[in-house]
Amino acid sequence: MSSKQIQVFYELEIIPGKADELLDIARQMVAFNDAGEPNTQVYNVYVNDDQTLLTYWETHADSAAMLYHAERFANGDFIGQVVERTQGARLCLYGDVSDEMKTWVIDNGFEVEYFSYIDGFTHY
Repeated sequence: MSSKQIQVFYELEIIPGKADELLDIARQMVAFNDAGEPNTQVYNVYVNDDQTLLTYWETHADSAAMLYHAERFANGDFIGQVVERTQGARLCLYGDVSDEMKTWVIDNGFEVEYFSYIDGFTHY
């Protein structure tokens, strides 16, 4: 991770009986974001074995890229589809999140936990 990257951990509780629908929506989101977000470096979606938790793990080039992604999500069709099939969530942002992004989070009603980058490396 570079010092400018923003990583996102977004874990949502799936409403019983809604997992199959939500997994299909998640796949659509992956394709949508892959095609429209050149500064989203990682966008992976996971589900636990009993299909009660859906997790997004994302890496954005910087706070501006994260804000671009957040705007697309909040103003697009996917947010309603996801919210209708989930109950409760944990959203964590890792890295040097800009004040503009923090203001956006508050203005859009998200509860977020922030984590500052200390040090690390990535091998590919």
